[in-house]
Amino acid sequence: MKPSSIAPPVRFPFSASVAVSTGWHLVLFVVAFTLPSIGFAGPVLVNLAACVVPLVVVARLRWWRAPWLATLWPRRPWLLAPACLVICLEFTRGVEGSAGTLAAGTLLMLSVGISEELYARGVMQELLRALSPWSLTLWIGLLFGLGHVLSGVVFGRSPDYIAFQVMHATVFGFLLAALRLHTVSIWPLALLHALSNWINSNSPGELPVWWEAARLLALTGYGAVLVQMNTWERALPLPAGRPEPQP
Repeated sequence: MKPSSIAPPVRFPFSASVAVSTGWHLVLFVVAFTLPSIGFAGPVLVNLAACVVPLVVVARLRWWRAPWLATLWPRRPWLLAPACLVICLEFTRGVEGSAGTLAAGTLLMLSVGISEELYARGVMQELLRALSPWSLTLWIGLLFGLGHVLSGVVFGRSPDYIAFQVMHATVFGFLLAALRLHTVSIWPLALLHALSNWINSNSPGELPVWWEAARLLALTGYGAVLVQMNTWERALPLPAGRPEPQP
């Protein structure tokens, strides 16, 4: 299936994807600064409230039965294993926190994973689906990373922290977009996203620079392999008599 054969769902898909990202962040900020303090449930509700933006797009474009949203079990689930292994290597350093803190963190990171995957690898990636695999995954990674600039500035993060977040989010966003080409479903990506955030937030201290650099290189390399695999698959001729698959 050639990328050019896929009709974009809207007239200006790139502008629409930027609007979705901006709208998601705006809702996140408004709810975060207006919701009364209710303990650990507050951040969970903030992230779930931001889901309104991608869900409005889903409703408008009638994507409720789209495979990426309606399918729970991923296609080619084994391709998730290498990424999961790299992420879980940080478990070797252990985790810190009481059972209650770790449980609350689990709910929070699940809400983050669901909300961010729904708008980024879900709606945004579907809006840009007409692009080539490389252009698609690179744009999704970049837009996802740049979104963390907004979050960092609004929540008063330091420039160094924002730079690190943008770099990490761009690489991770690229990897998840590459995985989405193969898994189709976004829900295993939401779990992988939540797992990565949970391990990182409960890790005992910052990672050594060499460790973080090696992890980012490994995730980038694996993402590149996945994108190239998808590129080769799209270039293969369809069997005789078999209709071209529809997105």
